[in-house]
Amino acid sequence: MLKLIDAEEKYLEEYKEAYELSLEKIREGLIKKHDLMFLNPEEDIITRMIDNRDKTKLPPTYVPSYDYFEVDEYQFIGVIHIREELTPALLNYGGHIGYGVNPKYWRKGYGTKILRLGLEKGKTIIKEDNILITCDDDNIGSYKIIEKNGGILENKVENEDCGEKFLTRRYWIHK
Repeated sequence: MLKLIDAEEKYLEEYKEAYELSLEKIREGLIKKHDLMFLNPEEDIITRMIDNRDKTKLPPTYVPSYDYFEVDEYQFIGVIHIREELTPALLNYGGHIGYGVNPKYWRKGYGTKILRLGLEKGKTIIKEDNILITCDDDNIGSYKIIEKNGGILENKVENEDCGEKFLTRRYWIHK
């Protein structure tokens, strides 16, 4: 059964695999560097995810984020990040929720499920009445996932990250 859990040590090897496979997808041009949702596994992932919830441990421009592993039975599938509120930067790019699926599980429906679970969890975490989710305009898989979960496209805005300009789709979902 698919579920969101706090990070656990027993899934860290699979987390590292997801990170490395995602780096391969970046090199292949299938995803962009700014779309990497997995932290460098050389860090203490568990501590970092716990610290992300504590505003006193974050840089001044960051907001608390509740980060979870998505697991199915005994396998690590992906991650989701749920931010309490939006900064001006997150309003254009990033939104309240970001998620990543291990590339070996792409196109198997996990993205839709992880976002559905994240939206449920987000109802108690996110302070605003509406939830913003963004994705690159050319990320067909991601915007289909958002739309399947009730996302209503408001607009597309130009952003820049890692020296690259790109269009971002901005979707809203009512809590």
